[in-house]
Amino acid sequence: MSSRSLTIVKTESSAGSWQEAQDKALWAPAAKVLGITYELDTSQSWADVRAQVETGNIRWDILQIALAEIPQAKDARVLEKLDQDVYNSADFVPGSCTDYFVANSLYSTVMAWNKNTYGDCVPRSKADFWDIKRFPGKRALWNEPVGMLEAAALALGNPRDKVYEFLSTEEGRMSAINKLAEIAPFISVWWESGAQASQLIKDGEVDIILTWGGRVQGAIDEGANFGYTFNDGQLGTDGYAVVKDAPHRDAAMRFLKEISKPEYQKNLSNSFPTAPVNMKAFEIAGYSPEKIATMSSAPQNVAVQYTVDPEFWANHGAWAYEAYGKIRRC
Repeated sequence: MSSRSLTIVKTESSAGSWQEAQDKALWAPAAKVLGITYELDTSQSWADVRAQVETGNIRWDILQIALAEIPQAKDARVLEKLDQDVYNSADFVPGSCTDYFVANSLYSTVMAWNKNTYGDCVPRSKADFWDIKRFPGKRALWNEPVGMLEAAALALGNPRDKVYEFLSTEEGRMSAINKLAEIAPFISVWWESGAQASQLIKDGEVDIILTWGGRVQGAIDEGANFGYTFNDGQLGTDGYAVVKDAPHRDAAMRFLKEISKPEYQKNLSNSFPTAPVNMKAFEIAGYSPEKIATMSSAPQNVAVQYTVDPEFWANHGAWAYEAYGKIRRC
């Protein structure tokens, strides 16, 4: 492999159109400008790099990772601190980047439904997702707990600005897990990737689903007769980190700096129904009002959502994954 080549590690959940959009809008044009080549690898999660770091046999350079995962990855000492010039924090959505993470997009975990099934009487809240009498039909949840545990807290009647306060107590966490156990027998599919969730929607395989808004909108753009709401959606941030002692550390930093520019951010939102996190992209993009209405970072959509709490998942993630896994296996 060339000394100027990078290995970008994508997660399995990012496969399909989201990976293709990043490649088209970010990776390929940036690599061409910088004269850097790159190859892709796949992992289940950021934790797969731990063995490489511990043995010193490091093959990866850049990790695709969510902001919510950064505290755990940082504590595991598998990430490089980013060079100061990788991004300008003044240009980005507040709180979307850290010393170890640069964001590439905002996304929402939303509730979506099949219009053919529910007609004009549509589900509007997380409590409705749990209401199998008023809203019968095939349901789908992610096979990971992030966003699903919070949905259960909302279904229990907690307002979105109190979700993490509720889940910060053992009683609250157990109530949420028990709420998920209540709906588990009615879950037809525990989807494993965004591509799978999108296909379930396009094929009409499910009637109601909690998944990422970009995947829903993408399926709608391809003809799926689905609706969705940002109400009580979870606002998350996706992006990149550099592996500790990466073999091409300096090239990785230059690459991340390049793809964080608003010109690339603008194009990413034109390649996939996502929302830019570099706010200068809005100034040069010329998005239509209709397109802005589908974006997680549009003011009217931000107002009805809550932001994922990375510290909660750093403190309780291991417990949540174990407890959620038991529910899915039952």
